[in-house]
Amino acid sequence: MPDATAMRCASGHSFDLAKEGYVNLLPAGRLKGRPAGDDDSMGRARRLVFDAGLYQPIIDRVAAVAAAQAPAFVLDAGCGEGSYLAAVTTAAGAEGWGIDVSKAAVKLAARRVRGHHFAVASSYALPFADEVFDVVINVFSPRDVAEMRRVLRPDGVAIVVTPGPDHLHELKATVYTDARRHRIDDDPAGVQHDEVVGFEVTLDDPQHRLALLRMTPFWWSATQQRRDDVVAGLTSVTVDMRLRVFANPV
Repeated sequence: MPDATAMRCASGHSFDLAKEGYVNLLPAGRLKGRPAGDDDSMGRARRLVFDAGLYQPIIDRVAAVAAAQAPAFVLDAGCGEGSYLAAVTTAAGAEGWGIDVSKAAVKLAARRVRGHHFAVASSYALPFADEVFDVVINVFSPRDVAEMRRVLRPDGVAIVVTPGPDHLHELKATVYTDARRHRIDDDPAGVQHDEVVGFEVTLDDPQHRLALLRMTPFWWSATQQRRDDVVAGLTSVTVDMRLRVFANPV
């Protein structure tokens, strides 16, 4: 449970809140000093894209699907810089909890999304008791659906968003000589709702083109020339996402 300066578990352990308002629950030395998850530049790039409204249709759809459950408590398992959790909790009037393996991303989330609770933690070992959340969301983040179900109440749902086959294909085609379509993830049984959310994004601002590339894993494999090509000539992209709702229990 949280107080003004720390979070405490039922076993009596206490975890101090950082000045931004989050706690770090990852085991010490987990990655031997290497940063985990998105770095600060990726988190800020993602926020620039979201603040510009470029992904607003999917943010709004996730918020609407979550709000339809009338949740009191929502967890974003892989919250990144916090935009999806902020939209969901605003739409639902719910209390929000966000975890991410990236300390940089959690810092950004905690600074902006005030009044909710954030921790640096793994989505494969969620630091919560069983059956405490009405809704768990996971957008483009590593996940363990069984672990998400563990922390859901019996009538709760998990909302999972993954890339569709044509997601950001124009961006990939600029970065890679042989751009391949995304493979659709196979998830366990229990899907009660499955939909495609697709739309086109116009990129009039070169800063948005750069930010879109920087927020994706494509950034790391793009040569400087390919990055320059994106900034100079990528004027639109296809957003192709698959939104699935998993019932709990199966």
